Amino acid sequence: QAFSMNEVLEAVRDIVLPIAEEKGLELRFASSETDIHIGHAGALNRVLLNLTTNALKFTAEGFVEAKAVEVGAGLVAFSVRAPGRGVPSAAMATLFEPFRRRQKPGDYAFSGSGLGLSICRKLVEAMGAELSVHSIQGEGTVFSFRLELPGADQDAIIG
Repeated sequence: QAFSMNEVLEAVRDIVLPIAEEKGLELRFASSETDIHIGHAGALNRVLLNLTTNALKFTAEGFVEAKAVEVGAGLVAFSVRAPGRGVPSAAMATLFEPFRRRQKPGDYAFSGSGLGLSICRKLVEAMGAELSVHSIQGEGTVFSFRLELPGADQDAIIG
């Protein structure tokens, strides 16, 4: 269906803003000039919401940034970036596995159960893309994917 990319990003921002404010973090959202696209707005919203919430959860200071930038005709690059400690290399191997457990009590864990990232990966794959992660310890983490989302006219949105 046709949807507004700006509305998807605004909906995510509205939900996560209280978390950012409570932690004193800056939220940065950026979108390409083409606002109306054809795609799966609900799945996209869920992925961006989960990735942004995770980024806020594991960022102690600074900012969290979510971008949706058109990089070609109908090709949109999405990314959620959080500076900070990054994901340890030992955790990267199981990052997208559902129901992963900590190796021993007190160990660092990127998230509790791993379900959120597992669902995100499956949703991104269902939309025809691959969710990737790039992390450098002490510098931060970026989750990203690229989707074919053809542009459309404003009147294509079903009210």
